[in-house]
Amino acid sequence: MVSRLACTIPVCLVFFTSPASASDAVELAARLIGRPYVWGAEGPGAFDCSGLTQYVYGKVGVELPRRAIGQSKAGDPAGRRLQRGDLLFFSSDVRRSLVTHVGIYEGAGLMIDASKRHGRVRRDNLTETYWVERFMFARRMTDGAASRKVSSRSKSPSRPGGDKGTAAIRVLGHIAELLLRRR
Repeated sequence: MVSRLACTIPVCLVFFTSPASASDAVELAARLIGRPYVWGAEGPGAFDCSGLTQYVYGKVGVELPRRAIGQSKAGDPAGRRLQRGDLLFFSSDVRRSLVTHVGIYEGAGLMIDASKRHGRVRRDNLTETYWVERFMFARRMTDGAASRKVSSRSKSPSRPGGDKGTAAIRVLGHIAELLLRRR
């Protein structure tokens, strides 16, 4: 029975695709550290700040506007506690009222951003005075909050508020991993 189930679950997973998470976007951004900063660049060889966030979220199926100001209206407000994958918005204008920079929260007080100041994609510590003085707010890209691309294997877009089928697929994937480890 166990071997039959262990074979069935992985085969079922081939037919379904679960949307990638914000954490996947962070992992991709981390692999791009060191790429050059070029104003207006959208990757993959070089990036500006919003080009980086648009690129990594696009790779996990979340469409974002091209410019930081547009991205600042996507998703949901992040609230007081930052989560991995939240987009962080900063202002360098004199009145600190216009979004001029975006980065992606990695966790542990770090963000990954395409830095004009440093000329490359890098990790920045959010406790640095430079970032503290310029921080405006954060936005969270959740299943229903940003416009999701429809997977080429899927015929219908994900339902607002999440997809129960996606959660079930993830659980089945974890069960399959456990069963395969027992062998």
